[in-house]
Amino acid sequence: MMQIFAKKKNTATGSAELKETSDLNEHILNIITPSGIDYDSTHANIGENVGKIYCISRYPAENIKYGWLAALCQLEGTITSIEFRRTDADNLIDVYNKKIAQLKGDRTTAKVESDKQLIDKAIKDLEGLIQKIAVQKEPVGYVNIMLYIRHTDGRMLEDRIKRVSGAVAVAQCKLLNLKYKQLQAMKCMAPYGIPSQQVARMGERNMPISTFLGGFPMANAGINDPGGYWLGRTSRTNRVVILNQWIRSNDRVNSNWFISGLPGSGKSTAIKKIQTCEYSFGTKIITLDPEEEYVDLAAHPDINGDVIDCAGGSTGRINPLQVKYSPRITEDDLNDGENLNDYMVYDEEMGISDLALHIQNLRVFFKLYFGAESFDAGIKTALEECIIEVYRDFHITWDTEIAFLQPEDYPVIRDLYNKVEEKSKKPDLSQYKQSVYDRLKDLLYSIAYGADQFIWNGPTTINPQSDFIVLNCSKLLELDENVKRAQFFNLTSWAWHEMSKDRSQKVIFGIDEGYLFVDPDYPDLMKFVRNVSKRDRKYEAGLMFITHSAVDVLDPAVKRFGQAIIDNSCYRFIMGTDGKNLQETVDLFNLTEGEQTILASKSRGVGILFAGSVRLDMRLEVSNEMLEMFGKRGGR
Repeated sequence: MMQIFAKKKNTATGSAELKETSDLNEHILNIITPSGIDYDSTHANIGENVGKIYCISRYPAENIKYGWLAALCQLEGTITSIEFRRTDADNLIDVYNKKIAQLKGDRTTAKVESDKQLIDKAIKDLEGLIQKIAVQKEPVGYVNIMLYIRHTDGRMLEDRIKRVSGAVAVAQCKLLNLKYKQLQAMKCMAPYGIPSQQVARMGERNMPISTFLGGFPMANAGINDPGGYWLGRTSRTNRVVILNQWIRSNDRVNSNWFISGLPGSGKSTAIKKIQTCEYSFGTKIITLDPEEEYVDLAAHPDINGDVIDCAGGSTGRINPLQVKYSPRITEDDLNDGENLNDYMVYDEEMGISDLALHIQNLRVFFKLYFGAESFDAGIKTALEECIIEVYRDFHITWDTEIAFLQPEDYPVIRDLYNKVEEKSKKPDLSQYKQSVYDRLKDLLYSIAYGADQFIWNGPTTINPQSDFIVLNCSKLLELDENVKRAQFFNLTSWAWHEMSKDRSQKVIFGIDEGYLFVDPDYPDLMKFVRNVSKRDRKYEAGLMFITHSAVDVLDPAVKRFGQAIIDNSCYRFIMGTDGKNLQETVDLFNLTEGEQTILASKSRGVGILFAGSVRLDMRLEVSNEMLEMFGKRGGR
């Protein structure tokens, strides 16, 4: 505890005496006994603080969540006053009945269907309250909540008010500035609590006592999901965080994660803990690992997972020409402003076959491998023509049931090259056609006969035997950019197939070092990942996108996809960052000053956790036994 008065020793007598001195802690003293109180029509200034007093004028209309008051009582730079005044149940029932009668009269005169629906909803809500009060005998009362938003710097007060207003809006409430009522509001909020009917009428709301008590801040100081796993504790209040990412609610509609943090911030440890816990619960884990950070974990005897070399390993080949089932896009999947062309597959009602959908993905694969400058209209047309013909040579048509085919039943890249060569030797080719086929052979040579054949030329050999799969891409980083791009797409496409093929099994697909997917000249990779993040919830799957900073995915060329990946993640863990990235992260997530300080400290394992509408400062906690499982490759 900080001292207001200091204890000094009387050297003359040798005795210790308590003396009042000038060594005062002015900050503490100002809180206890402010130097003055001043107010005007819109401000209430106490001591060194400039502030405004607001009341809550609108509350959540329905489905008020347990702990809903937490969002209003844990706002930085804000003092919250809550009054609950019990009222007579019979009188309140009379008020509700009169209101219902009035609403029924309004409904008979309403001409717009939407107005009728709103009135019906209001009537239903009031009848529900009457049921609670009259039948269940639940006590009711009036709630009045006021907030004093303050700052020592008057210039910064408005910025803080904007932040608080935004947080209140997220809680489905609304602030009302108590203009010309600042003095009365101050008396209401003061410890002596002088009531004011003028203030109360502006913001009070009647509600059952169960709703009021269930909203108390301590009810939502952490997260305690049923069927969840221990993730850590809140760093300031030491409340537990037990998380179940498969819970579905109004604000938790998917199982996607977005995790960011500087190297050394502890994000790899966080990822490994989440994945290990999920795996122990029966979730299938697939991780794209560019830095070999997950190899030791997969090799642990308690995991016994598969580590697959995806840069030319004999067991890590995925034949691009092997047709994979692609889940269809429906109109229900589209957001406002989107159309089917934003995606790589079309509406299932159009009856497009698996082969046709796969060819769409092949266009993307070869564009990434050839390079956009080489993938002109002539090459694109000739390539697709040859692809269709080589499939036909293997008796694969638009109507073929791919579920019955084996990896050996598909053509490989060399077959495609030979088809192009065959067509290039046909007589009477125009000079243009000859030129196109010759260029296409040049583009395909390395992947069919050259150095890149070891990655793709041959039947698919990837065949994991476990539900913990690490796609080791470390050697891939040493190869040319076009090879990396194409293989990342190939691997992500395979992972999406694994995520969507069995709705009965939960699957998490982790993309570590996500910044590697960001290429302003080739946004197709980010587009595909966006598609996965948007659609995986329908298949009981989740995407885990990990990168150094949220800013990594917001390059103007890919921003609409990167922003969507963040927005489509109900779970976000934002860890230590600094510099320009820190400020942009603060702006992106509308972080408070306290949250900004937490990130700027770059404390290992500490960050801001978002779980739907809940946000907590959290300290990751990992046992020594689990750390041993993680191994020594990163995350230590």
